[in-house]
Amino acid sequence: MSEASERGRAQYRFDGVPVTSGRALTGTVQGALTDDGSGIELTTPLARRLDRPHAGADGRHRDEPSPFHEGDLVGAVAAVCAVSRLRPDAGEAGVSAIHKAPLDGPVTVNRLGIVLDQQADRAHHGGLHKALYALDAVEQRHWAAVLGGARPGALGENLVIEPATAGGIDDVELGAVLSIGEPHGDGLRVRVTGVRNPCPTFARGVGRGDWVDVFSARNRVGVYLEVLKEGTVRVGDRVRVACSPGHRVTCARWFAHHDPRDAQALLNSEAFGNCVLAPFTKKYVQAAAHEQVG
Repeated sequence: MSEASERGRAQYRFDGVPVTSGRALTGTVQGALTDDGSGIELTTPLARRLDRPHAGADGRHRDEPSPFHEGDLVGAVAAVCAVSRLRPDAGEAGVSAIHKAPLDGPVTVNRLGIVLDQQADRAHHGGLHKALYALDAVEQRHWAAVLGGARPGALGENLVIEPATAGGIDDVELGAVLSIGEPHGDGLRVRVTGVRNPCPTFARGVGRGDWVDVFSARNRVGVYLEVLKEGTVRVGDRVRVACSPGHRVTCARWFAHHDPRDAQALLNSEAFGNCVLAPFTKKYVQAAAHEQVG
């Protein structure tokens, strides 16, 4: 993007973030459908890196426990999304399935996610431990305003969750088990396996080189879910906490701080059999556990 274009875009801001609006939208989210993003210059390649001490915002512990307990309402499904079209991508896979769109009616979900969905790179953006990606509806609306009207699914989310009064999907503990829909019928049972780590594929998908920094700044990046019980999901399904590990480390808190004490609490919870840490999360937890505090 030219310097003049950057200056022009910077005139429009939403909550302090430069907004993509009007004609510029065709050069970003919509344009990214056919542009592989090879020309984008990234300000940051990855939000959280193993080789960077205190990968979070400040590395200091803050007592921000989850507001949820067993049986509590986390929210309700506002949209169920699957890939609308693959786009060329400059990454190793060559294509990306990040652009999704809402589906109508009951949607079947198996261990690998929504049956109509695709995951172009299951090593990093899919597989059993990342079968579903859930985003808070408040965050979806926020980024839609920033991006000039991106619809649900445009950020790669499979589920948009309208939050309850106590908090949202980012406020559940890592490793919590959730029910979606009727738990004793065809509803789902899922485990929260980790948080999204904004990356170059994501930045190319929205056509913005600053996207990793911009999206990460709110510390509410959405969560990945492992499907423990297959079934169907539909708009309006309620999301509840089936059981929670009790270590107090929420998804938002972990992403924001990567605090060594929180990392140790997660490892202790796993050792006592209260929590299952997915491999993609555990490697960051183990790295943070050995860092100095402060």
